[in-house]
Amino acid sequence: MYNHRLPRTPLALAAVALASAALGQPLTMPKVELDFDKDADFSAFKTYSWKDPLGAAKDPQMHTRIIWYVERELEKKGLTKKPEGEGDLFVRYYAKGRESFKGTPTQNESYLAGAAGQLTTSVDFSKVSEGTLLLELQRASDGRAVWRAGSGYGSLDKKRLDADTARAVRLLLSKYPPPSP
Repeated sequence: MYNHRLPRTPLALAAVALASAALGQPLTMPKVELDFDKDADFSAFKTYSWKDPLGAAKDPQMHTRIIWYVERELEKKGLTKKPEGEGDLFVRYYAKGRESFKGTPTQNESYLAGAAGQLTTSVDFSKVSEGTLLLELQRASDGRAVWRAGSGYGSLDKKRLDADTARAVRLLLSKYPPPSP
């Protein structure tokens, strides 16, 4: 059995710990910010209709995608879609997207005969589409928001944008109805 020993200098230990943290981090779900009216009776809401979004997605395909996924998830929650202005709730969304780059670090250690190890770090960059999505449900009787959830999400691959959007909508609406106080 081969017993490979890493150098134990503080710098080497810190570098190995940093590499482990950067490379070994499990993927986590985005954090959902939730706000709701604690006095609202959510069981009384049976229908919804759309209200023009203030911050609609600029891409018409993304706008259609968000609407479609929100409607599917609200149906699963037992809410029925009504024509504009006729639901118990008005649904509105806000979306913002941007293109950016994301770096993935990798570290390697090499040894030369008779010399100390050398730690090298390289970073691979990928283009990523990132976005923020906020869903809001307003009481139709007074137009006041009774439930709001928002989160950021990203997609490394344009081909996965549809699936990632569906996942983001599902994640947000998993918080509806909110927990009882």
